[in-house]
This record gives sequence, structure tokens and C-alpha cells, in this order.
Amino acid sequence: MQKKWFYRLLFSYVPFFFFIVLVLMMVFYYKWNVETRERIQNTNEVFASHVMNVVDSSFQTIENFVIQQMLTDEWIKDYFSSNEPTSPYTAYEISQRLNNIKTLFPFAGDVYIYKKSNNEVITDNSIFKIDQFADASFVEAAFRGEAGVQWTTPRSYNQFIGEARSDQVLSLVKKVPITSSVPNGVVVINIKLGSLIGMLQSIKANAADSIEMMSSEDKPFKEPGVESDVEPTAWGISTIASSYTGWKLAVKVPKLEQGSLLAVFFGVWTLPMFGAILLSIMFLMYITHRNYKPIEEIMIRIDRYALKRSLSMGKKSEHDEFQFITSALDNLVEKSNQYELRHQEDLSIRKKYWFYELLEGNFSLNQAEWETEAAQLELPQSFHSTLVMIIEIDNYQEFQTKYSSRDQSLFKFVIHGVLQEIAQSQELTVWFEWKEADQLCAILYVKAEQDYPSIEPLAQLIKNWVSTNLKFTISIYVGTNGNDAEEISHSYQDALKAGQFRTLRGYNNVYYATETQSHLQRDIYHQLQSVRSLVKAVRAAEGEWQRIFEELFLSMRTELLPREKVLDIIHYLFFALEKEMEDLPPELARNWVDRLNVEARTTLVATDLIGDIQVGLQDLLGSLVESIQEWQLANEHHNRIDEIKAYLLQNYSNPDLSLNYLSEKFDLPSRVLSKLFKAETGERFVEYLIDIRMTEAKRLLIQTTEPVQSIGEQVGYLQVISFIRTFKKAEGSTPGEYRKQHST
Repeated sequence: MQKKWFYRLLFSYVPFFFFIVLVLMMVFYYKWNVETRERIQNTNEVFASHVMNVVDSSFQTIENFVIQQMLTDEWIKDYFSSNEPTSPYTAYEISQRLNNIKTLFPFAGDVYIYKKSNNEVITDNSIFKIDQFADASFVEAAFRGEAGVQWTTPRSYNQFIGEARSDQVLSLVKKVPITSSVPNGVVVINIKLGSLIGMLQSIKANAADSIEMMSSEDKPFKEPGVESDVEPTAWGISTIASSYTGWKLAVKVPKLEQGSLLAVFFGVWTLPMFGAILLSIMFLMYITHRNYKPIEEIMIRIDRYALKRSLSMGKKSEHDEFQFITSALDNLVEKSNQYELRHQEDLSIRKKYWFYELLEGNFSLNQAEWETEAAQLELPQSFHSTLVMIIEIDNYQEFQTKYSSRDQSLFKFVIHGVLQEIAQSQELTVWFEWKEADQLCAILYVKAEQDYPSIEPLAQLIKNWVSTNLKFTISIYVGTNGNDAEEISHSYQDALKAGQFRTLRGYNNVYYATETQSHLQRDIYHQLQSVRSLVKAVRAAEGEWQRIFEELFLSMRTELLPREKVLDIIHYLFFALEKEMEDLPPELARNWVDRLNVEARTTLVATDLIGDIQVGLQDLLGSLVESIQEWQLANEHHNRIDEIKAYLLQNYSNPDLSLNYLSEKFDLPSRVLSKLFKAETGERFVEYLIDIRMTEAKRLLIQTTEPVQSIGEQVGYLQVISFIRTFKKAEGSTPGEYRKQHST
């Protein structure tokens, strides 16, 4: 067979393909070059902003820490408030604290304080009179307020008079006392310029060509004799100004060379491009020839078949290959349709398929198509309404364990037959299949003269027959009415939702969607609050946890929460327990976290009934409380913390209660007391005290008519605003709103 048409077709589009690819690559390269410059510049600006944020954060951390030390350190406060001569021990203690500041921040230099009243300077390693201190002029200027902004630009600094070499530093100046309008001295933190430059260079790495800090007047921060290599107006320079220090950061990227369009065309990259295109064309031709072989073989066979047929007919005629292929395809399609028709005649498979499609809401037939299909499947073609009923074998795990596979199949067949027989006796048409191993789903067709209540005897009869004649029970879930085939899936989903209430009501019951729908949207906020209280009581190993536990499950039963919400509450309980146990000893916490996550949660979630969940969870929490109590009794400070807790319950109305107050009362350092209290109760002292006060406040709001201000004073808040703010944060509403919500 001739192949000229093939080559003509191939070579008609290859040159055009080559031209288009070449032009697109040139345009792409040019566009890429322009956009790359813009993206590099934008990226560089983001990088510069990030670096400036890092520098500002580091310097702000130093400033905040210095302010905190000046405000909280008793030695420093006493030093500035005293008019007595400085004792060596006092100078040593202050020097140690300054040295601690220097140690905490690796790139910090010398740290010293200046006291005006006795004209002396204490550094992190020495004490000087002001006239013997090499940096005296800067200190005095800072005290007079002549140092300018809080962070200075690079300046020369020596500690000792007569030193040959000066360090370049950046200085933070703060007048002390911090809170006084009349300063008594200053504190100076020096940051080595070399440390800042080194930090910037380490951040730079391969992300920038150079990085440089400058003053607000664009004067670079450099060591003496070192020239700047950044031109602020050049391309590739991103300059970011700090709102904190007023300094500027310049980051430079390598400059890209912008070539002409001709240079782009004749660049080195074009040779590989042309080579790749030629290789692509050659590969295209090779693959085309290779893949054409089967087609060529088919065409040769068609020619031979046509020639043979012409000879058998005694005449030679022209043949049409496409007509031959069309005829062959028509025959193939016809054979396939016949096979599909025979396959569709398998009514059992088709019936189950459409059953699942209806339940899942994937039904795709219109009314006319469904009537045809229903006629073949021997199902009602039209109906007044339908509903879905689900029969589920109770405690299916025990059912599987107790009976062999053969017996299980036999029992399922019995349930299948009982449903069919009772439905016929009630004059109901039913279509049912085992959708799950333990669930028999049935679609009931309701006639116009029947109503929903007429379906109830059917469910009760089936349930009673199974419980009377078999050694196991079933639960039945009845969905809502549907008026057409598309609403069957809604009825099925409603039946499944009704089945969630089996967890609360137990086995061997009938659950109607019409009765349970109102409970599905119940809010579980109250139960989640109870879970938080329960977890706190368990963590503190208090006997109160059992009462809260019983009230939690009573609330779930009373409000008829579906299984889905019950499991949500259980999952939240495990999550809160795991979080509260983080501060327990590692060996105790690790053991219980594994049990909670792996063993207990899996077992409880798989449990059907809420009673079994309650028993299992109560045993688990009881064991956990016992473990915590054993750990508490082994703790030498357990009795002391119990005394403190008892004291808080009796004296919560004292507005002066604080860690420092209790520290003096019970002769324990405040930090030690805070740590022991958190480890023993799982709560910080402040949170524990607020819980006690809010509990009493809620009782007074509900049981009395006293004003809110009076109640706030009774629970330890002298300012009513503080009481209202704390109450709203703890309860989500103001005291007045809470009293209205719980008024009888």
C-alpha cells in the first residue's frame, strides 16, 4: 500500500511545529528574564524585611529583659533607692546580675549601671567612680537625656582609661528607676558591632550577595577602615527601615545582565535547543513509522480479503477500506449489544445494584426508564410513598463468636423469611437486601390507603418474633416517608440516624426517625463543660470526679444524645485527659497516654451501649485516679499542698491572696510553691483560685438577690469591674446575664 499521503501529512506540520516552538521559546526566555528580575527584587525585599524583623526582635528581647530586671530585681531597686555607700557585697551581687544579662545574650558586650547620687559605675566585672570610667562622657550625656534614641549608632567604647584599642558598640540606654519621672541613674547595654555584623553575615548565607545595616542617615555600620560595598540606589538593593531602632537594612542580590533580543537568539542555549528539536522530529518520525506497522498490516489484510472476495465472485472491483472497517465495527457493536443484553438479564445482580443505588442516592433513571426497569425486576412501577427499615443484629461480635458461619447464614435466612412473611400478612410490598453483614435493609412500598402508623406493627412483630424464637435479639430503625424514588436515600439516612439512639436505649427496640429527629441537633456545650470539670477533678485525684462523672452520663441519657455526639464527648474527654497529663512524671504520663490512646479509646469507641461505655470508662478513670493518688502520697509536699488547698477554700474572699502571700504564710519560695501546686493539681494557682471564687459567685447569684458588687467583694474582688471581667472570661457571660439565665 502506498504511504505518500502519510509522509505528506507528517512533513506538512513539522516545519510549522519547529517555527512555533522556536518563537515560543524565545518569547518565554525573554519574558522569563524580565519577570525573574522582578521576582528576585520582591523576594529580596521579603528577605530584607524578615532579617530586619529578626534584628528588631533580638534587640527588643534585650530591652524587655533589661526593663524586667530593673523592675523586679530587689538588689538593683535597693541600690538605686539607698543613699548609703555601696558595700562590696552589694556591688558583687549587682555585678553578677549584670553578668547574667551579658551571658543570656551571646552577642552582648559590657553591661553597666550608673548611679548619679554617688557618681559610681558598676559594670559586669568592676566598680568605678565616674571620673575613673573611660565611658564617663557617654554616661553623663545619657543621664542628661542627650544620648538621642534608645539604641545608638556605632560608637567607640572603652571601659578602662588608657586602653589603646576601642571597641565599636551599639548601646541601649535606660534611665532608672524605670517607673520614676526623676531618674537616679542609667543602665547601659552595649552590643558589639562585630557581633551584629557576624549575625547578619550568618543569616545572609547564600540568600544575598551582601547585607549591611545603616543609620537613618544611610551611614553604614562598619568597623573603622572598612568600606561599604552597597550602593543604596543600585538595582538589586532592598532597603528596609526599622520602626523600632530607626536603622536601615540594605540587602544586595547579584545584578542580572539584560541582553538584547538578538543575543538571546544567538545565545549558547540555542544550540542545545535546536538539537533537541531535531532529535524530537527524528524520534517522532521513528515512532510514527514503528506504530504505523500494525495499521499497515491491517490494511494489507483488508486488501487481500477484498481481492479474494472479488476472485470468488468472478469479477474484480474496487474496494473501500473505510467502508469495510465501518461494516466490521457495526458488526462488533451489534455483537457487544447482544452480549450486554444477555448480561442485563441477570435479574438478581441488577436488582441488588439498583437497591444499593437507591439507598446511596445515586439513582440515575427517569420515571419512564424506571417503570421499564421495575417491570423487569418485578417491582412496583408506581407507589404512594416509601420508607426504609433497617434490621440490625444486636451485639454482632458476640453473634459471630457464638455461632459458626453456617449457622450465621441460616439465622440471616430466617430473618429474611420472617420479614417477607410478616410484610405479606400486612399487605405491604417490601424489597430487601443484606447491605452489611449485620444489617438487613428493606424498602417498604406504602399504598395510598395506608399511613405511617400502619408500618409500626410490622416492625414490632418482627422484633418480637426474633426475640421469642431465636437466642439473640435485633434492633429495628424506621426511616421517614419518601414520595418518590429519589427520597428513598433520605429515608435510609434518617433510619441510620435513628439507629444512633440504640447506644442510649439499648438492644431489642424499634427506633423511629420521626421520634428521634428532634434530638439530633442537641447542643453538647453543657456536656463539654462537664468534661472539663471532670478532667480537672481526675487530674487532681479528687473524690468529686465520681459525682461529675455520674452527672455527665445522666445528662447524656436525659437529653437523648445520639451515638455520634456521645462519641464526640468521649473523644474530647480523652483529648483533655492527655493534655492535662503532660505535667505528670514522664514514666507515669507515658504509660497512661499509651493506654488512653491505644487500648481504652479503641475499646470504648467500639462498644455499642452507653452503659458498657460508662462502666469501662469509670474503671479506667478510677485506675488513673489511684495511680495519681499513689504518686501524690509519694510526694513529700503532698500534705503541704493539701493544707494550701484547704486554706484557699476557707479564705478565698481575701483580696490579698497571691503566691507571695501564700509563700510567706506557708514558708515556701513562691516559685517552688507555684511549681508544686501545678504538679499536684494540674492547674496554675491563679486558675485554681478563680475556679473556687467563680463557683461561690455562681451560687450567690442563683440563691441570693445581693448586688453584683457585693457578691464580687464576698469572693475577693474589691473592684466590681475586675469581678465582671473575670466572671465573663470564665463563664462566657456577665454576672447579670448569668443570674437571668438561671433565675427560676
